[in-house]
Amino acid sequence: MATHVFTVVLDRRPTGDQLDQLYEAGFDDAAFGVERGTPVADFDREGRTLADAVASAVRGLEAVGLVPVRVVDNDLVTLADIADRIHQSRESVRRYATGDRGAGDFPPPFNPGRDGTVFYRWSEVVPWIRDNLHLDVVDSNPALVLANLVVQARRLVRQVDDVKALTNLLVA
Repeated sequence: MATHVFTVVLDRRPTGDQLDQLYEAGFDDAAFGVERGTPVADFDREGRTLADAVASAVRGLEAVGLVPVRVVDNDLVTLADIADRIHQSRESVRRYATGDRGAGDFPPPFNPGRDGTVFYRWSEVVPWIRDNLHLDVVDSNPALVLANLVVQARRLVRQVDDVKALTNLLVA
């Protein structure tokens, strides 16, 4: 079994009793803390796969009454983040995104048409960078991206009418 490193964002800091319960349940592979005002659990968890490790962590956190809010996947990025990751200027990346520079067909933003900061999915930008800029960049881990989406979906599932129509999309 491999050791997988990941972070889970929590709805609140665990109480002393919850920490005791987690430790008794074998959660000695997690460090609980606060990053930028947000409660998190950092894991170095053994598992057959990363997906298996994340799933067991989420189930264990829920078993003591904590609510996992997100799995950190580093997939949402701004143009400035992209520029930093590929060692180019923000203006250069902005011009790729608008089609003023490069081959065009830059991936669309995650939140098009919104005022404020525009985000992109790194997992969508990486193939474009590789194909058009011929740079070797590290991709987002698809297991972390999917784990994050699943954790978020689990929090919303009871609020959606006809959720089966949407969950059927997963098996298609």
